[in-house]
Amino acid sequence: MNRLPHVPVLGLTWGRLSPELLSLAPIDIILGSDVFFDPKDFEDILTTIYFLLEKNPQAQFWTTYQVRSADWSIEALLYKWNLKSIHIPLHSFGADKEHLASSSLPGRHTIEMMIISLA
Repeated sequence: MNRLPHVPVLGLTWGRLSPELLSLAPIDIILGSDVFFDPKDFEDILTTIYFLLEKNPQAQFWTTYQVRSADWSIEALLYKWNLKSIHIPLHSFGADKEHLASSSLPGRHTIEMMIISLA
């Protein structure tokens, strides 16, 4: 749709290293949308991201997430896996509108964006 050149897409299971993941060509950006959904999966997600960033030290993991509970945090896991995150304000790229891409979430939801990289 955006007329980009070939953009490889690889499905994966968080926390599992598949042959496709192990043989992945160098990458610059890992995109994830709302992957921090269930706290029991947070460490598997960050373990996988850490593996990919170790193989590609200049790469970044760009992700959005919905704030579901003030009790859920990945800060300790970021520290454990030697990762850091930068919060990206949605207004910095015009994504802070109530209706975006002809879609809206029901009710009032807080959507955040962050970029995770090696610390």
